Amino acid sequence: MYDQEKVEKFKLSAEQVIKNNDKDKAFQIISSEIDTCEDKYLNEYITVLNWIRGEKVLDWIERSSLRTTNVTLNWGHLAASAYFNWERAERWLTKGRPLSLIALDALLFCTTVGERLNQSPWMRDNKPKLMDNPKPEIVAKRLQEYLRMDSVPRTKNAVEKIIENVFYVGEKH
Repeated sequence: MYDQEKVEKFKLSAEQVIKNNDKDKAFQIISSEIDTCEDKYLNEYITVLNWIRGEKVLDWIERSSLRTTNVTLNWGHLAASAYFNWERAERWLTKGRPLSLIALDALLFCTTVGERLNQSPWMRDNKPKLMDNPKPEIVAKRLQEYLRMDSVPRTKNAVEKIIENVFYVGEKH
């Protein structure tokens, strides 16, 4: 049975770890706890890593994503918050699911223009962007290639929105 109280206790504990340690130590402690949590809590436990940000979080996602059977937006949110870049997005798209779905969600978060329906306060405040800012044509071409391998509605919708966003953002420069 799912225990929401357990999730809340973990989040409060993680908040204290982040307050009382440098980011490297906090990451080490929290990721170790997440690595041993029951899979049913994984999608919620990972949200605390949004505050740690950085390459180590992206590496952790690569190692840990196979544990999830349901790729929620939390994974893409986490990747976007960890300074996601196009180089990593391409690598994840090539590796396929679940990393490709996480990459698409992260790209969506990193390219969102203006307010987004149900956007978290964290995203509104931090407005993540792709760190290496590829040309819109490069992003569109690669996503169209990916779409030929994975054309389910979730993928189609994400690809369409990302392409729309990168060209909109590109026009503003």
